[in-house]
Amino acid sequence: MESLKRNAKPFVLILFLFLIFYTVQAQKDPAWLANSWRTAQYPSNVYLTGYVQDEKNNNESTADAVGRVTAMARGNLTESIISSIKSVNDSYSQSISDGKSETIKETFQSEIQVSSDLEINGVKVESYVKDNTVYGFAYANKYEIIGYYKSTLNMKVQQIEGHINTANELEEKREKIKAKEEFNKTLPVFEDIKEAQGILSALDKNISQDELKMQKTMRLYNEVVQANTRLEQAVLVYISTQEDLFGENISAIESGLKAILAENDCSFTAEEQNADWKLYVNASSQEFNYSNKVYFSYVVAEVQLFKAPSDKHVYQDAFEQKGAHSKSYQAAAGKAYKEISNLISDKILNWINH
Repeated sequence: MESLKRNAKPFVLILFLFLIFYTVQAQKDPAWLANSWRTAQYPSNVYLTGYVQDEKNNNESTADAVGRVTAMARGNLTESIISSIKSVNDSYSQSISDGKSETIKETFQSEIQVSSDLEINGVKVESYVKDNTVYGFAYANKYEIIGYYKSTLNMKVQQIEGHINTANELEEKREKIKAKEEFNKTLPVFEDIKEAQGILSALDKNISQDELKMQKTMRLYNEVVQANTRLEQAVLVYISTQEDLFGENISAIESGLKAILAENDCSFTAEEQNADWKLYVNASSQEFNYSNKVYFSYVVAEVQLFKAPSDKHVYQDAFEQKGAHSKSYQAAAGKAYKEISNLISDKILNWINH
């Protein structure tokens, strides 16, 4: 029995050494650490790659070091794309007319700055830590990226067309403010398109202008620019007032409303058919009383607002304003006429601006 125990000890030692050897072998360095392996397994005609190794900083956790190095590897891969992008055709432009025989030259430039902030879809990252060194390897299939960004380009163009169609419908209804907001929703989408075009032109040297949708996006961009130029013209308001100051026809409310509405990007037209909004006011003055050597009068104004082009009756109300003056009932009513414009304009602007 004692002899058996003595013979077992060498066997246990051998087994222990074997297990250590096996564990070491199982934890051997990944193949991608070797440049020759990366070059063979991820050829540059098919793959984009980025490789970085760096020492872990003092007081830096392993997780933070891995995160930093893998981000650097991603950035390394990204720069392999960006460095080949000077611009998408540098720039392309097209002359457009704003409807007044004036030509606007808009340059639609596509430039991507060299930055690791650019997120490329489809990038995979591996990491490895040995001793105090962190290794990061990023790789992506070029053709998968090309397919993704071609799909993205189609989707973004459709998105812009949807915004433009909605904006045109709003403009036809004379909803100028809402139409402009809808046109402006396209601007960040154009930035996404420029990025996709830049990536595609960098990865596929044979990609055509049609595949990049250059002319189509230029046409859509010019349409947005032209629409915004057109919509910069103020909202047109037609105002008709009947203002009676104890038998005298005046225009105090009309003048007051025009002054306030003009400060809120409205213009005015004498032609009803050209108006975006039509405002009608019928006002009269009334004596109230005389007290403590002060005359008091009221002005009552009936207001109606119509929205072009359908002349939809959107708002109607009656306003009342008291005025006071030491001179006469007429002077008191004149003061009330000036003040009532503020009440009316507040309500009218709520409709025009929404």
